Amino acid sequence: MSNVSSPVISLQEFHALKKRCGRQVGEKYTCFVAVKNDDVTRTVVNSVVGTVDLCVRHPLHGETYPAEPGNTPFYSRIYQPDQPKFGYLTNVCVAKYARRQGIASNMLLLAIDAARLDGAESIYIHVHKDNLPARRLYDHVGFKMVDMDGARQSSDLCLLSFNSMH
Repeated sequence: MSNVSSPVISLQEFHALKKRCGRQVGEKYTCFVAVKNDDVTRTVVNSVVGTVDLCVRHPLHGETYPAEPGNTPFYSRIYQPDQPKFGYLTNVCVAKYARRQGIASNMLLLAIDAARLDGAESIYIHVHKDNLPARRLYDHVGFKMVDMDGARQSSDLCLLSFNSMH
């Protein structure tokens, strides 16, 4: 989880999401946004208290698990449509002042339901090994550490999965 605290960060994330959403055929991107629901008048960007991004797709050629962000080999941009779809969650963010109120849990559960509706059999997320609050959150929601059978994982990230066929 990261901090959503300034309009500049929110605008940067908005533009990055637009770029991701227009990038690949065969990938469906959805961004879930939690906003304040009070009587105070503010801009849309200043109303945002949390976000989570979801990508649903078939695995790429040679891919067993989703690659760490930015580590997908160029040659593997060919989808395997005969393999089950999966969901991949990124950018789970809640503003510091809004944490510990169930916002992240609710956004994750909504994203999991959306991934199921789009045909994903499993949902994955990478988390920094030292981010204990995020790891506790993901464990509470039902994510489990992936045993990658000796496959190389980065020293600071671990892959978690949620099997949506429970």
